[in-house]
Order: sequence, then C-alpha cells, then structure tokens
Amino acid sequence: MIRSSIGRMRGSVSLLALSAIALFGAETQPAVAQTAIYGGGSTQVSLVMRQVMDCYNAQTLTNDGYSFSSSFDATLPTPGLLPESWDGAICGQVGALGMVGLYAAVGSDAGQRAFITNDPKQLLRGSAPSLSLPAVPPVFLEGSVPAFATYPYARVDFGAGDSPLPNTLTATALTNFIPASNWQDRNAIAASNATSATAYNLAAFGPAIQLPLIEAPVAIVVNTSNTPVAIWTVNSAGETGAPGSAIQLSTAQLCAIFSGEVRDWSSTAAIAALDNAGQARVQTFMDDNTGNGAAAQAYVSNSLPIQVAFRSDGSGSSYILTNFLANSCPQLDVDGSHNYAKIFTGVGVTFPSTAVTLNNQVSGTTTTTVAAKTNASAANLPSTTFANLIANIKAVKGVDVSTGTGGWLAGNGTGDVAKSVSSTAQDARGNYLGGRIGYVGNNFAKPYNPADGAPVSASIQNDEQRSRGIYHPDQESFIAPTPASADNAFKSMVVPTGTNYTEWSLYNRGYVAGTALGDGTTVVPDDGKVAGISVVGKSQLGLPIIAGAYPITGTTFAYLYSCYNTASAPTRVTDITNFLSWFYSSQDATNVLRNNGFNALNANFVTAITSSYLTAGSGVAISDSSSQVDGCSSVAVGAGAN
Repeated sequence: MIRSSIGRMRGSVSLLALSAIALFGAETQPAVAQTAIYGGGSTQVSLVMRQVMDCYNAQTLTNDGYSFSSSFDATLPTPGLLPESWDGAICGQVGALGMVGLYAAVGSDAGQRAFITNDPKQLLRGSAPSLSLPAVPPVFLEGSVPAFATYPYARVDFGAGDSPLPNTLTATALTNFIPASNWQDRNAIAASNATSATAYNLAAFGPAIQLPLIEAPVAIVVNTSNTPVAIWTVNSAGETGAPGSAIQLSTAQLCAIFSGEVRDWSSTAAIAALDNAGQARVQTFMDDNTGNGAAAQAYVSNSLPIQVAFRSDGSGSSYILTNFLANSCPQLDVDGSHNYAKIFTGVGVTFPSTAVTLNNQVSGTTTTTVAAKTNASAANLPSTTFANLIANIKAVKGVDVSTGTGGWLAGNGTGDVAKSVSSTAQDARGNYLGGRIGYVGNNFAKPYNPADGAPVSASIQNDEQRSRGIYHPDQESFIAPTPASADNAFKSMVVPTGTNYTEWSLYNRGYVAGTALGDGTTVVPDDGKVAGISVVGKSQLGLPIIAGAYPITGTTFAYLYSCYNTASAPTRVTDITNFLSWFYSSQDATNVLRNNGFNALNANFVTAITSSYLTAGSGVAISDSSSQVDGCSSVAVGAGAN
C-alpha cells in the first residue's frame, strides 16, 4: 500500500521540500542510515529531539529507550512510545531515506557556542574549567553504524537553544582542547581550559538563521512529599497524574519565592499582589492554598525550607523562566517596596563583581562563577544564567540565597534539576526531600516523563486570569503546562515578516498600544493598559494575556546557516531541508511533540518559515555553496559552513 502525504499537512502548509522523497509501502523497512544531521544544544528538548529523529527515520537509535507501538496515544500521553501507525502506515516512512539524526544534549549556551564557531568540539556542557560530556539520556551516538559512533561529531549542521542568539554575532568564548586525541578524557578536558574568541563568519556562512522549532512550556516542579520534618497540606492540588497536579501557584507566590522573599512553606507573610484594576491587593503567601472545599491555611505547620533547584550552566529554560519573572513580577510591586523591578530586571542595581558558589546536590560538586558588574541602566534579566538573579537578590536584599540552610540548589543540565526535585529524592539518612521547587522542560515532568520519581508540575495563574479577578485556585483552576496551553500563549504572538535573524528573537517582540494580537481578536487598548497595567513593550511571550495561556512558555530555536559546504556530504542541504519540512508539517512529528508535553508551531509560523527558508528560489532559502543562489548568494563558491 502506498501512502499519500496529503493527510499529513498541517493547516494549509504543504510538505514543500518533501516532493523529492520516495513514498514507502507500510511493509518496507527503512534503509540503513547513510547520512546524518548533526546538532546539539538545549537539554530541555533533548528527549523529544531524539524521538522526533527516530520517527523521521522510522527506526530508533541503538538502546535509546524508545519503541514504536500501536498503543501510542499523545492524548494520554504514552511516554516512551512512538507512533507505529498513523493513517495506516509506520511513523516516518515518508522520510525513511537512511538519514539518522544525532543530537547532543549540552545546554543552550553550548548550542550557541558551537553554532557561532561552527565547531563540533564546542558541544560540551558547562564552561571551562567545569566541562563535561553531553547528557545521557538521550543517546547521542549510533553505535551500530561506525561512521556515527564517534564524538565529537563530524560537523555542526545546527545548534539549538531556548534563548535567542545575541543581536550582534561578534565573538563567543570557546575552549581549545589539547591534545585532540584525549578529547573524551574528562580530566584532559578540564585541564585544557585555554580560551579564545571566535566571531560568526558571515562571509563564509551567509546570514544566520534563527527558527523557532516548537511551543515549549517550562514546568514549575514541586516536591510535595511528606517528610519527618513537616507534613504537607496542599488544598490546591489538582487531579492526580494530570499535568499541573502537584500544586497551584499564583504569580504573586512565584515572585515571592524567586525573589528570595519567602523561603519557607510555613510562611504566612504578606506578599506583593495586584488586583484587576492595577492596584495593590492584600494577600499572604498561604492565601492561594485553597480549593477542594478547604479554606486557606499554611502548607505546613512547622518549618520546611523552600529550596529552589536551578540550572548552574547556561540554560534556555532559565531564560524562559526569567523572561516570565522580568515581565510579570515588577508590575505586582505597585509601590516598589519589594524591589521587584531591581531584582527581576537588574535595572538600578549597583554591585561589584561577586563570586557566586553553586552547590550541585546531585553530583556533590561545587562551581564558582563571577556575576558581571551591572550598570544601573542595564538589564541583566532575562538571562540564560541564574547567577544574575542570585546576584541581584544579594545586592538588593543582602542575602545569598545559594548558601546556608535552605540554600538554593544548582544543577548542571535539566536532568540534574529534575533529580533534585524528584519525588523519590532522599538525603543521606533516607528522609524524603520535600519542599524543593525547580523548573524543567515539560517532558522531564509527569505525566510526560514515565520514570519513577519524575517530578510533578504545578499549575500557574496567568495574567488574563488576574484581569478577570481570578486570584485564587478556589475561584478557578490555574493553568497547567500542556501542549494546548502553550499554543494559547503563542496566540499572543504576531508572526515576524522579515528574514533578519534578530526579527525571529521572539522574546523581544513587545506589545504595541492599539493593536490586535496574534489571534486577531484580542486588542491592546489605545492607552496600552490591560486590567490597569501598561503592557506596552512587555514581551508577548513573557506576559501572555490570552485565555488559557500557560504563562511560562517559550520556544527552542534552531540556529542554522544560510550556506553549507557540501564537499564531504553532497546531500547535506537536502537532508536538512527535508527534515525541517517534515518536522514542521508532519502529523507524526506533531503527535510526538504533544506526547512529550510540547506543541508544534501554529500554521502561520510554519507558512512564514517554509516559504522563506525551505523553498528554493525565495532568495533566502538554505542553500549549497557549490552555487551562489539564495542563502549562498553573498558567499564565495566552495565556502559555506563546514
């Protein structure tokens, strides 16, 4: 039986670059991989990237832990499974050309570093001298195919990160590994920490391309395990096993926690809050512990520290969370008495360069970073580094939240943070470590992560609810991190019309007074105010004001070159564009994303991306350096990214 690809279109978008792909019968086995796409970066999407690449090639990487199954159902979800059948055919048969995808989970900063330098040796976690090999899982090599069983990769086809590229691609610090033969020797890596700076080579690579890949909610995960120290009473817990079931938290509570103002779950302190007229509202930290027929009460009757688990490495997840905090928290602090504007943006903070020691509770190691001195007029949040927020708190409040009893917990990579907040995490005496809170990509949390003890997520109040006077979860449930709620957040976005990569830095797109939003219906009034607060200039993603929008939503970007050198890999450009066209338009890819708690980009974004970058003759399409067309029009023949 031959399967048509017509049913696999999303919206009105055709599969464009797939026109050259042969269709396979359902009984046909995929070819042995002959070529590969190499990428790496964001750990937030590392698990789903492995699954998407398996789906595309209709076969799993050796021992990567995923399997094709007729039981696959993204609506449940069914973690660990891939679609065995969709409209009667095996997942990815339309793309089974013997192209394997290899992806190294190294963190968003490393993904940018490798892209800017076009150097696969930069696909390492962390920064010198605290460098480590990529995260496992997911598997980042294909052991059954010798050509794909070595690391570092042969080349960089794309980088990936949850934060946008800098507006000026001047120079990025990179690490020189000497000797190269000891590259995978961790001690040699740590010892060889000489650094230099390399700028993006516009003349050789063509203009940088920055494409959003997915709609990505970042889950706030909370360990509500009872401990010998304190017994939890969570009146606002949701349906067991559902996304956001652990607890329901308001924006006011999150701002109080991440400012270091409230550091114990027993707190009954007053916190900064805002009503739907833009005026200060009286609220205590425990007021949102309502619901299920119970009145507000403290979460615990005796002390239980709120330990924040955060990313110590450069992290796009940190960027997405601090983008939310920077846009949402300052408006709650109506009289400025809580100093939220300074803490969550860095503007107005004056402090010397400060050493911040980060304690990794998972590995038992410590790292020390120095937060850069911030000028009073310069913002240092949002940022890929949580050290900036910690330094802001210390400068403003005189408290180092990363030390002492109840100190915040550093983790290198999403996996470390997930372990810290695991429901099975125990101390040396076997006591469960309840009270911890952190943030992870949605596919690292229940129900999208099937692992025992995987952290459980919270539901979060959004600003649209505040605008209607919904302050507590007993009035109306807050918003869980789901594919649908992430899609609602993107409805606040207006699709970029230009092709300069900076225009696709979605977090920088702010609200404008007197205009309709991306959904075409909701309008920002002429005075720029929504529920008494001006939103002009605020990030459309950092403060989504659409009903049902999960407020801590971002994207993972693919960083791509306009012009590729194909001397050693003749099908390189075809492999990249075919994969991207399938990824953006395939129902199978959409289902795999939803099964992991993410959502595919809406059709308006996909139309803009495919018509510009994946369609030959557009003038800016990804191209081959053997001829000076499209993305290679300004690049010398034979140049291109290696």
